[in-house]
Amino acid sequence: MPANHEESEADRDAALRRDLDRHLAATAGGDGEPDAEGLALLDRERWAEARDALEDALRRAEHDGDPHAILSARGDLARALIMTGDLDRAIALLGPLPDGFAALPEPDDDGRARALTALGEAYLRARRPMAAINFFGQALEIMRRRGAVEEQARLFVHLADAARLRGDSAAEGAALDRATHLDPDVGTIGECRFAN
Repeated sequence: MPANHEESEADRDAALRRDLDRHLAATAGGDGEPDAEGLALLDRERWAEARDALEDALRRAEHDGDPHAILSARGDLARALIMTGDLDRAIALLGPLPDGFAALPEPDDDGRARALTALGEAYLRARRPMAAINFFGQALEIMRRRGAVEEQARLFVHLADAARLRGDSAAEGAALDRATHLDPDVGTIGECRFAN
């Protein structure tokens, strides 16, 4: 059994390396999106490098002036900042995003849900589980309206993480049960990535 786990990790690592190489090649050739390098580095969990690349992508988006691209670039940068531990800056970037995505000429519910989820992650990592629960709950409502079952399951796992941080084992168990009911694979992870 451990060999299969190692093989899956090796396969995952190889796939991520290919993804990074593809994004970096597209960026170097001028064919990729301005944030492609930073997103590839995020996928590779190279947080500090991703932060630097995504700061550049945000500057380019602000220079170009597309409101949706600016909001997305802020959210991507905030994800890297969360993982590097710069929670105050991440929260400051994320705070206006849910309303910003809702106020676009063509509102972006997925962008809004991503921003709310990232806010929840930042607050969870800052050991503020009640705020995290609020943001995860708002994202969950969007995903319910959209019928996005897998995303709902992931949000229930986040809610379980927040309940664990609060010391509420009943709520943690209920959230994991709901996640497992929605998606048996996602409900089994139940490992808090942000609160430990």
